[in-house]
Amino acid sequence: MTSYSSNRPPNEATRRGVYNPITLGEPDDEELPQLTKLLAALLFTVIFMVSWKRPEFAPLTILVLAGCLLYRLDARQRKLASAPLILAAIRLCLMLSAKLVAAGGFALEQKWPAPMVGTVMTGDWGITWIPAFLSVCLFYLPRKDSITLKIVGLEAIAVILSSLLPGDGFASVLAVFNATLFFAVTIGLLFDLKPGLREWFRPPQYRTAPIRVQIPTPPPPRPVG
Repeated sequence: MTSYSSNRPPNEATRRGVYNPITLGEPDDEELPQLTKLLAALLFTVIFMVSWKRPEFAPLTILVLAGCLLYRLDARQRKLASAPLILAAIRLCLMLSAKLVAAGGFALEQKWPAPMVGTVMTGDWGITWIPAFLSVCLFYLPRKDSITLKIVGLEAIAVILSSLLPGDGFASVLAVFNATLFFAVTIGLLFDLKPGLREWFRPPQYRTAPIRVQIPTPPPPRPVG
């Protein structure tokens, strides 16, 4: 007779009859083999150099960014966000490729109509380096208690989902991040390197003394007679 035994150590806190499945924990950053980190660094370097020298391949870095972002999410978040992130990343790649074909090339300086202004803005899209920068940060930043990782993750989500904006709204999002990414990452690194700065933004902890209610002891009953 075959017996199925679990490798889980006995847990006294688990009651009988309660479903307690065996789950695989999320791998920690230090558990990644050194060879994997070196190969990833080589891959990121090749992607960055190719996208910088041949900007027509820059839209492919959006897919790399989506993969690094999904790698950072936990199992529940990955189930909820994988479909919209992947579809939005594919749409952004197709939109950028269509603009390349229509323009007959790609230049770092592009013009697009400013939303709700009606004028023409000129600036660096940042499409050649912002996705590569965010991908490297997502892959190598520590997972635990990292404000910089949270900032990079939010900006990566915004860059990918910018393809859902009408018209050339994604260009405005890239231009804004190109101008503000320095300040966002600097603030995140300051809070990570100097944890004492976080105390400035925490609400004050008010300590209240416990209220003691003393119930008087009832008098003893009087003897009868």
